[in-house]
Amino acid sequence: MRFFAAFITISLIVIPFTFAKNKPPSKRLYKNYLQAVLSIEQGDFRTGLKGLEKAKKFDPASFHIRLKKAALHIRLGEMKEAEKELRETKKIDPERMDASLALIFLYSYTQQDRELEKEYEEFLTKAHELKPEEIKISEYLAQFYFYKKRLQDAIKIYEAIVAKKPDYLEGVFWLGVLYEEEGQRVEAIEMWKRALQIDEHHAPTLNSLGYVYAEEGIHLDEAERMVKRALEKEPDSGVYLDSLGWIYFKKKEYQKAEEYLKKAAAVTEDSVIFEHLGDVYIALGNVEEALKYYKKGIEISPESDELKEKLEKYGPKDQIPEEESN
Repeated sequence: MRFFAAFITISLIVIPFTFAKNKPPSKRLYKNYLQAVLSIEQGDFRTGLKGLEKAKKFDPASFHIRLKKAALHIRLGEMKEAEKELRETKKIDPERMDASLALIFLYSYTQQDRELEKEYEEFLTKAHELKPEEIKISEYLAQFYFYKKRLQDAIKIYEAIVAKKPDYLEGVFWLGVLYEEEGQRVEAIEMWKRALQIDEHHAPTLNSLGYVYAEEGIHLDEAERMVKRALEKEPDSGVYLDSLGWIYFKKKEYQKAEEYLKKAAAVTEDSVIFEHLGDVYIALGNVEEALKYYKKGIEISPESDELKEKLEKYGPKDQIPEEESN
C-alpha cells in the first residue's frame, strides 16, 4: 500500500511535463494542462481528469499526460480505467518502464495475482534485456523463475552472473541452491565449497553444505562443525537447528537429534522438520510419537509421498487423513 500511494503522489505531483517528440506545446495544450494541474492541486480530481483528457487530444503521444491520467483514475477508485490508460501508455514508449511498474502496483493492490505475475515477469525481462550488466535486475528475474519453478531459466541467469563476477558470494551461493533444487547435487556442493572460499563464515552456505553432507551420509563430523558455526551467527534459525538435528540422526546420536529437532519445530513449522522428528522417534522405538509428527507434516504438505508412505507403514489406515487415503 505504501508503494502504491507513492506511485500516485509521484505521478500527480513530481513527474514533470514533457512533450511528445520534443515538440513545443501549443497554447491550447499548455492551457488545458496547467488548468488540470491547478485542479489537482486543489483536490478537484474530476475536473483535473477532464483537463488532462483535453490536453491529451492535442498531444496523444504524451507519456506523462497518460501516466497522470492513470494516477487520477486510481485516486478516484476507477481501477479498470487506470489499467486501460496504463496499457495504452506502455505502447507509446516500450523502452520506459514507469507504466509497467504502475501496473505492478495496481495488480498488487487489487489482488489480481495472475496479472501481477505476468506484468512482473514482463517488467523484469525487459529490464534485464535493457541492462544486462545490472546484476540486481538479473537476480530479481532469476528469483522470479525460481518462484515459478523454472529452475533451468534461473540457473542460466545465475551462471551468467557468476561467469561475469566469479567472486560474487550471493551469486555463487544461489547457483548452488538452484543446482540442488534441480537434483544436480555434485554441482551444488562444488558451488558451496567455492562460496566458502570467498567467505568461510557465510552461514547460509555453511548450513547448506552441512545439510547435504548429512543427506549423503558423508563428512558428518565436518558437517556438524559447519552447522554449529552457522548457528553461532543465527542461533534461533529453525532451518539450521533442523540441519544439526539431522546430522546427529545420521550419526545415530538420537537423543541429541531429538533435542535439536524439537528446538527447530518450536520456532519453525515445517513438514521436513516434523518428518525428521518422526524418523527420530521411530529410531527410538516410540511409534506413537513418530506418527504424531508425521501427521503434523502431512497437514502442511499433503502432497508428500514420503510422509504418506511412513503413515501407511507405521500406523493403521485411519492415521492418514481421509482425503489422502482415497
